[in-house]
Amino acid sequence: MTDDRPLPLRERKKLRTRRALADAALRLFSDKGFDATTLEELVAEVEVSKSTFFRTFPAKEAVAIEAEIHLWSAYLATLERRELTGLVLGELRDALLETASALEPGWDERYVATRRLVLTAPALLAYVEHHRSGVKKDVIGCLAGKLGLDADDLRLHVLAELAVTAWSVSGRDWVREGGRGGRRALVRRLEGAFEAIPASLHLAAP
Repeated sequence: MTDDRPLPLRERKKLRTRRALADAALRLFSDKGFDATTLEELVAEVEVSKSTFFRTFPAKEAVAIEAEIHLWSAYLATLERRELTGLVLGELRDALLETASALEPGWDERYVATRRLVLTAPALLAYVEHHRSGVKKDVIGCLAGKLGLDADDLRLHVLAELAVTAWSVSGRDWVREGGRGGRRALVRRLEGAFEAIPASLHLAAP
């Protein structure tokens, strides 16, 4: 059941600060380059202190990929809420589709800009991979708890990898095309990527 009560003022302020930092970071990093932009310049742009920054983001890399982090945080929250029934891969697909569909409209532009920025800075690419590794571990832990399985069960590891890979494959061309077609196009690509999984596993050479 969704809690529709408004957030407390303090939480709303935190969210506004987070958004302001993320928007400023994406603008500065895209204009000047990630490495060439200092943390001092970023906090000055938003008129907050370094301590406020580090209460909001763990690292300079994290603020640069906020749209990516937002996606996976929402996905994990959606998955945690779900009562699993039927094929687990289908549950992972539905959780990711629900998450992608529910993200606010402005996320599309931020995500496209973020992925383009990531390609310009090896440190950001490494940070994304590190973050996604953590997401996969969280997915495995969530599934293990819901299914009563050991977290070392290889099936859970494969499923977590497949879900993240399906996102990567579906989003790649969408980002390259500048998010053409909007969220509906992204969701269609994501559906297609998941549909291709069983077919690809049975693909055989003639």
